[in-house]
Amino acid sequence: MNLVTALRELGKEIQKDPRFIALQEAAAANDADENLQKQMQELQLISLKYQQEAEKGEEASQERIEELQNDYQKVYGEIMEGENMQKYSAAASEMEQMAQYISQMIGLFFDGKDPETCEVPADCTHDCSTCGGCH
Repeated sequence: MNLVTALRELGKEIQKDPRFIALQEAAAANDADENLQKQMQELQLISLKYQQEAEKGEEASQERIEELQNDYQKVYGEIMEGENMQKYSAAASEMEQMAQYISQMIGLFFDGKDPETCEVPADCTHDCSTCGGCH
């Protein structure tokens, strides 16, 4: 088996994983959620209005900018509190953990560790920003 074949096999395994399936289902639920889609459009509209106001430079109304920032935070909060978005966020977090694990294992392989026996250290936080290395 060559490297490309092995990568394609890894891709197949990832796509069969329950975490991947959960993320796909959560994304489809978000796409089908009419209220969520309206909220996302509203968020984009607020962002556009904010950009237009901010581009006015010194003539920009700080009161309007503040109002738009508050509107954005309100709608964003509503979006993130929604059941479908919470399921999506949880599923995305699980996939991120999987991706980090795969990346860490590949890092061990590049360090010359035995692919049959090496393991990501138990004290790994899965947050690469806190990493002191796996050595």
